[in-house]
Amino acid sequence: MLHLLAKRACITNRQTLYFSKSIVRNSSYLVIPELPPPVEGIDAVFHSETLPSFEHATPQVVVSGGLRLCSEFDTTIQQHVEKLANDTSKPTFESIFNPIEDLNVPFETGHYTIRQLALVKQRTFAKLFSKFDSHFSIHREYRFQDPALFNLVQNLNTDENRRKLKDWQQTLINVYLYYGKLNGCHLNNENLDQMQLLNGKLSQYQYSFAQKLLYANKTFTHLELDPFAFDDVPYHIKQQFAVDKAKPDSGPWKLDLSDRTFHIIMSYCGNRSLRKLMFEAYYGRASPSSTRLNRNVDNIVEITRKRKSLAKFLGYSCFADIVLQSKMARKKETVQEFIETTRSKLKPIHDEDIRQLTAYAQEKSNKPKEYEQLQAWDVAYWRHKQCRDLYSSLKIDPLQISRHFSYEHVLQGLFNFVEFLFGVKFELENNFDEQYKWHTDVQVYRCTENGTTIGHLLIDAFARPNEKSELCIGTAGRDLCQRHNILPIAYLNMSLPRIEGTATLMALSQLKEMFFAFGRVLQVLLTRSSNHELSGIRNLEADALDIVPNFFLQWLRDPNILSYISQNVETKQILDSSVYHRALNQVDHHMISHDILRQLYLSAFDLEIHTNATNYYDAMNKLWSLFTPIPLHNRDFHPCSFEQIYSEQLASAYYSHKWSEMIACDLFNAFKEIGINDKEKISALGKRFRETILARGGTISMRELFREFRSRDPSYEYYIQQLTTKF
Repeated sequence: MLHLLAKRACITNRQTLYFSKSIVRNSSYLVIPELPPPVEGIDAVFHSETLPSFEHATPQVVVSGGLRLCSEFDTTIQQHVEKLANDTSKPTFESIFNPIEDLNVPFETGHYTIRQLALVKQRTFAKLFSKFDSHFSIHREYRFQDPALFNLVQNLNTDENRRKLKDWQQTLINVYLYYGKLNGCHLNNENLDQMQLLNGKLSQYQYSFAQKLLYANKTFTHLELDPFAFDDVPYHIKQQFAVDKAKPDSGPWKLDLSDRTFHIIMSYCGNRSLRKLMFEAYYGRASPSSTRLNRNVDNIVEITRKRKSLAKFLGYSCFADIVLQSKMARKKETVQEFIETTRSKLKPIHDEDIRQLTAYAQEKSNKPKEYEQLQAWDVAYWRHKQCRDLYSSLKIDPLQISRHFSYEHVLQGLFNFVEFLFGVKFELENNFDEQYKWHTDVQVYRCTENGTTIGHLLIDAFARPNEKSELCIGTAGRDLCQRHNILPIAYLNMSLPRIEGTATLMALSQLKEMFFAFGRVLQVLLTRSSNHELSGIRNLEADALDIVPNFFLQWLRDPNILSYISQNVETKQILDSSVYHRALNQVDHHMISHDILRQLYLSAFDLEIHTNATNYYDAMNKLWSLFTPIPLHNRDFHPCSFEQIYSEQLASAYYSHKWSEMIACDLFNAFKEIGINDKEKISALGKRFRETILARGGTISMRELFREFRSRDPSYEYYIQQLTTKF
């Protein structure tokens, strides 16, 4: 939610250009422009008390309904606050927050519906959602920008009231006060004007950063004419890039700078000069090697300066302190300790991995002298080849392994495992109204606990090329609202290939994606929050967001899971655990230290920038060699395209991905400590996990929930042990 720091003063051009009929606000009054006329179908698509009627969803309905939700959300909150301010009676928690909750339910459900449409009907709704997403964000933060509402909430936060409040009520009050202060609601008019000016400039530089990166992506194209350049590339990948799809082997091949293209070329292309060209282009986007008008250097400098000034203005020593105050880690020293402890254990392993990879490249290459020193554009290619040889040496046949994991059996096994661990069931709804499905592939499941329905899960499992996103992702469709008995809805989108008449087989990589996504589904469905704003993954700290998905992913490491999800499609036999162990652990862990250290380096860079306001080039040179023996290339300007921290929402929080993995590993170890084969104890501990981490997530700090579950603070030991264990 850090983007709200730049939203107090005004709505930037980026945000208003998308919709000419947007609400425009300044600090003293609200101007509401004319809205588009209502369109038939709005109520069916955006009715929060039933499931969205996807058959009524058209671009016209989405635009009209979405804009009306945003407008009504803002204006009704303003009217609500004015009414409270003029009321002679003393405001209560319920009188302040209940009406806001009532507005939140349709507002957030509408946003979720548009997001789901963008995922499953990309050609029609993806661009529309990209515009609406920022639009919803602006209106979502309005309640944190209103000094009158801030003062009402602050008046609740007295010693006398705190003794009467429940934990979740105090959490909600703290949220409003924290973000209200970040928006300057506690400042006098003069200081507020200064802060608005500072935030406005920061927003402009962030927008400029994103636009220059977008321009670099759009303007680059490379036509590879060398007929031998793609010799090592698999046929189906050649076909993707071939100008003539009927003759993919002979070229030419057209390349862009999308993440997908870049990583494919780095991993599969044996032409070293082409890999280098793509590397320099990818990490040279908006860099000093670009023309002056298209560089992000000035944007980086100004963003760093403005964030430092903002921190001082609000009374913090640095921008990282602002951000981390609302995270599970809390302090930059804690994050730095996590990064350094993990780095120090993994770096020697990584150095040895690179030494062995260098030797392997020299052995396999026709020009061994070229590989006396591996460069950054060599690692992915030779790692991929070495991993394929590892598969062969371990006698691992990915196709044979996948024959033990049919989608239908895996899904039912997953449901059975969740019932065992958490005590909830998933039952197929056979007569579900088709208007609530966006495609005939969709299956609807009722989630029940002790015979009572607690939510619904909609699964869209199969690929639809050029129509549906390839992502495997679990998302919220609607969050729980206990006051109105509105049950949560979760969506699980996958992109599995389907061949009519045969079982759909899953590779290990797809199993991992499915387990991770299902962890997110459980966060949405198993919440018991008393307030909609704290339900599901809402109000979870950024560094705690992926804890449950990563925890659920940990269960794939336990061979006992095979009894639930594995069955050969022909023999009905369970996959041999030793084969599974070799495939998942030995191959899956191949050079994992390289990936982890790369993410830790970027996390350390992020903290260095936002703690010490170091020049980006100096920070890069200071940290690089601490994390890898691969030399830093003189045309590698990756900070100039590091959009996650400069124009998105992970400034001072990039570490969150690895932190979540570490916490998940610690939580999973609680199950290992009591004996992973003791089903009775595992089931009992699973129920306790459900009652603490899943049921109460968002209503109380994950730091406190972790302490309640583990009776101590987090330990890095188990995460490091998992990463450093030799299989």
